[in-house]
Amino acid sequence: MRHTEMTIARIAISLNFILSIFAVLMSTQLVSAQDRTTLPLQPPEFGGDIQKTYRESTPDWKPALPLSAPEGAPNVVVVLLDDVGFGHLGCYGGPIDTPNVDKLAAGGLRYTNFHTTALCSPSRGALLTGRNHHAIGLAAITEAATGYPGGYGSIPKSAAMIPEVLKQNGYNTMAVGKWHLAPYTAYTSAGPFDRWPLGQGFEKFYGFLGGETDQFAPLLVQDNHFIDTPRRPGYHLTEDLVDRTISYIRDQQQASTGRPFFAYLPFGACHGPLHAPQEFLEKYRGRFDQGWDRVREETIARQKKLGIVGADQKLAPRDPSIRAWDGLNETERLVYCRLQEAFAAMLDHTDHHIGRLVSALDDLGIRENTIVILASDNGASQEGTIHGATNTDRYRNYNLQKPEEMLKELDKIGGPESDPLYPLGWSLAGNTPFKRWKQDTHAGGNTDPLIISWPAKIQDAGGIRSQYHHLIDVVPTLLEATGIPAPTSVNGVSQQPMPGVSMLYTFDDSNVPTRRKSQYYEMLGSRAIWSDGWKAVTLHKKGDSWDDDRWELYHTDVDFTEVNDLSRQNPEKLEELISLWFEEAEKNNVLPLDDRRYERASDPGRPVASIKRDSYTYYQGTSILHPLAAPQILGKSHTITAEIELADGDTEGVLLCSGGETGGWSLYIKDGKLHYVSNYLKIKEYHLASSTTFSSGMHKCTIHFEPTGKNTTPDYYVGNVTMTVDGKAVGQMDDVKTAFNYCMMTGYGLTVGKNYGTPVSHAYTAPFLFSGRIEKITIDVEE
Repeated sequence: MRHTEMTIARIAISLNFILSIFAVLMSTQLVSAQDRTTLPLQPPEFGGDIQKTYRESTPDWKPALPLSAPEGAPNVVVVLLDDVGFGHLGCYGGPIDTPNVDKLAAGGLRYTNFHTTALCSPSRGALLTGRNHHAIGLAAITEAATGYPGGYGSIPKSAAMIPEVLKQNGYNTMAVGKWHLAPYTAYTSAGPFDRWPLGQGFEKFYGFLGGETDQFAPLLVQDNHFIDTPRRPGYHLTEDLVDRTISYIRDQQQASTGRPFFAYLPFGACHGPLHAPQEFLEKYRGRFDQGWDRVREETIARQKKLGIVGADQKLAPRDPSIRAWDGLNETERLVYCRLQEAFAAMLDHTDHHIGRLVSALDDLGIRENTIVILASDNGASQEGTIHGATNTDRYRNYNLQKPEEMLKELDKIGGPESDPLYPLGWSLAGNTPFKRWKQDTHAGGNTDPLIISWPAKIQDAGGIRSQYHHLIDVVPTLLEATGIPAPTSVNGVSQQPMPGVSMLYTFDDSNVPTRRKSQYYEMLGSRAIWSDGWKAVTLHKKGDSWDDDRWELYHTDVDFTEVNDLSRQNPEKLEELISLWFEEAEKNNVLPLDDRRYERASDPGRPVASIKRDSYTYYQGTSILHPLAAPQILGKSHTITAEIELADGDTEGVLLCSGGETGGWSLYIKDGKLHYVSNYLKIKEYHLASSTTFSSGMHKCTIHFEPTGKNTTPDYYVGNVTMTVDGKAVGQMDDVKTAFNYCMMTGYGLTVGKNYGTPVSHAYTAPFLFSGRIEKITIDVEE
C-alpha cells in the first residue's frame, strides 16, 4: 500500500513538472500574442492553481515574464553620420574613399531621394521618434530653445523614442556616440535625466551630450554621469565609439537570452572639429588641389555613371557667395585645401571603423538577420563660412578668421591643437549636385544619403531606390520590420500619431511609386514643402520680413537638382503649395517663424539650468559644469577665492578652469606660484603669475576681474585682473580680453582640481590634476 502511495505521488510530481513546463511554453506564446499598443503591458492574472503545497498546485509563469519580441525579429543597427552631404560618400559618387560604406551599399539599397530636417538635433529627434521636428519641440538645436511648443528643445513623452518602444517589446537597447537631444537645462550632473539616453529608452549609453566634442580629448558621459577624458596615446573618439559598440553587442550576444538588440551609433564625425589620425591626413595631401568647381563637376559625372543622378540632370550653379576657384590666391587655395583634406581624412577614418563594426557582426554570425541603416543628419555644413576656420569658437563670437591667419597653423590642421572646419565652397561640393547647405531648406541642406542593408530580406543587393522618403519614415520602417505596432500609449502617456510611411514596400520593387504624399520643411526661417513631385522653397534672409521672401517652384520629379524655377510659369501650383505649407505648419507647431540664431541661446528671458546666485561654492572631486549650467561670469565683476592646502613646494595643478584649447581661463599652481591665464580665442593668451611663491600649509588665493569695456562684432569684454594670496596683492594685469562665450558646443565648462578635455593653456599638460587639497572654491558675482 505504501509503495502504491509513493508511486502515485511521484506520478503527481512528474505531472505537475510537465504541466509547469507546458505552462511556461504556453505563457511565452500568450505573452507574445498580447496587444502591444499600450506599453508597458499590464501583467496577466495568475492562471495556475494554488493548493496547500506545491505538490498539488499548478504554477503559472505568465505574470512574471517580460514581453518577448516577435518571433524572428531582427537586430537593428542605426549608424548616423554628422554633416555628411549627398556628394561625399564613394557609393554616392563622392571623391572620398569609403570602401566599407560602399560595401554595405553593395549588399543593400541606396536611397537617392531621402531627406532630413537640415539640422542636427531636429534630425535626430525625427529619426528616433518618427515625428516631425517641430511637433516634438525641436525647431532647432536644443541650445536654441524658445518659449513656444515647436521650439521648447525638450522632446515630449507623447513622442516615445523607438528604443523605448523596442525595449518594452523584448529588445536590448544601447546608444554610443552623440546625443544632442537633452534640453540645455539638463546639461548638469544633477540632470534631470529623463531626456538623457537612459531616460528615453536606452539601457546603456556611452558618448557625449552636446552638439560636438574634441575627437582627441572628448567630454564623455557614461550612462548618467560624466567620466574623465581618455588620455591614452593615439586615442580618437571614433575608434573608441566603435570599440564600445562592439563590446556592448558582444556582451548582449554572449548572455544568450534570445533577445534581439537595437544599437544606435551616432558618430561625432564629420561635424567639426575635423580631427583625424596623421596617417589619414597625409593620405589626402593634394587630393583636392583642382578646387571645388572641378570636384563638383567630377562628382556629378560619377553620380550619373552610378545611377545616383539621372543622366539628364544639371549641376546646380555655384552659389553667388562663393568665388570661382580660379579666382583665389595661393594662400586661400592652400588653406582651403588643407581644411577639406581634414574633412576627407575624418570621413575615411570613420569608414574604416564602420568596417570593423560590420565585421564584428559577421564574426558573431548575426549579420544575416541584422538591419543596418546608415544615414546623415543633414547636408554638408555652412558653419565654416567663407574662409573656413581653425577655431570655431571664433565665429561664435563674430570674430572670423582670415586665410593669412590660418596659414600659420597649416601643419596643425586636423590634429589635436586645431578646431578646423572647411569653407562654404567645399560645403557646396559636398552637397553635389544641389544648391545650398546645412541649415537650408533647399536640397543641399536636406537631401542626404541613406543605405539600408538586411541580408535576410533584401534580395536586390546594390539596388537604388528613388522613392521620396524622410527621416520620420525610419521608425515606421523598423516597426513593420520587427512586427511591432506603433503604440498608442507609453508609460501612461497617450502618443502622438506618426505621420511617416514605412519603406519596406521599396525593398522588393525599385519602380513602385512612393507612398509619401507631402513633407514640409522649416529651418531658421527658411521654408519648403514637397507634394506629389513638386517642391516650393524659399530662402529667408535673417532680419527680412517673411512677407518679402521669394518662393521658388520646382517639378522635382523631372528637375531633381532644382535648377529650373517654375514659379512664374505656374503661379497656381506655387500658391497651392504655399497654402499647404501653412496647413502643415499649423498641424506641427511650426509657428511663430523665428530667424534668430545665436541670439536664441542668449535670450535673457529663457529658463536657466541652475538657479542664479550671488555666490557659488565648489569642491574637489566633483563633476564638470557645462557652460550653460555654470555661473555666467564673463564680462561681469567677479571674485574667485580658493582655499587650499599645499603639502610642499612641489604641489601643483589646476585649481579651477573653464574652457579649453579654443579659449577659456584657468587658475592653477605651477613652480610654486599661483597662475591665472585667460586664453582669448587662441588670438592672445594673457598670463599672470604671482610675485611670491607658496609655502606648505593652508592658503587663500583670490582672482578678481573688473570689467572696463565691451565690444560687439567681434564680441569681447575687456577688464583688469588682480591677484592676492593670503590677503596680500601679488599680481595685477590690465586690459585683459575675454570672449562672450567659450566652448558652448563642446561643453568644456567649470572644473575643479583638473582640466577636462583640451588644455586651456599649453603652459601645462591636461588634465594637470591638483596634487594638494582644495577645501573649497567660491565664485562671487556682481551683476
